Amino acid sequence: MTVKIGYLVGSLSSISINRATFEAVRKNAPEGVEITEISIADLPLYSQDHDHDFPEVARQLKSAIEAADAVVVATPTFNDSFSGVAKNAIDWASRPWGQHSFNGKPVAVAGSSIAPHGGTPGTTAMAAVLAFGEAKVLETPFNLNVTETTFTPDGDFADDEVRAEAKAFIAALAGNAAV
Repeated sequence: MTVKIGYLVGSLSSISINRATFEAVRKNAPEGVEITEISIADLPLYSQDHDHDFPEVARQLKSAIEAADAVVVATPTFNDSFSGVAKNAIDWASRPWGQHSFNGKPVAVAGSSIAPHGGTPGTTAMAAVLAFGEAKVLETPFNLNVTETTFTPDGDFADDEVRAEAKAFIAALAGNAAV
């Protein structure tokens, strides 16, 4: 059985270190785990005005989350919290009222930062928002302090310890999805 994990990157940057991190995580996925990005780049800002007629891109987001066995929200830390782009995606996924796509879903948070905290403020805040929405949030986030030597030229993690931590993170989420 293959466990399907979707991930959202809460950054629109073409040089997002969170996307680079999750591409490296994807490369190190345990056997039997398929990891795919769920794009949030084209989502308009959420408005309650759309609750009775969601735009197609928002319906696709909800469908992709619901089709995944588990989801990771990878968010940068902006101003000691998660990104507005990530929050916008969560807002779309949680609407209309009573149709929260994360409800009961195993979810994990991840964050990468050039700051020594490795994204901890953003992942901590995001975990609280996801838990409010009844997601089954994995207790341990994947936070990474990114430096010039974090990635190899082919986009993998340069450090064996980080690679092992990424594998363990995904294995734990996949284990929760299989329950």
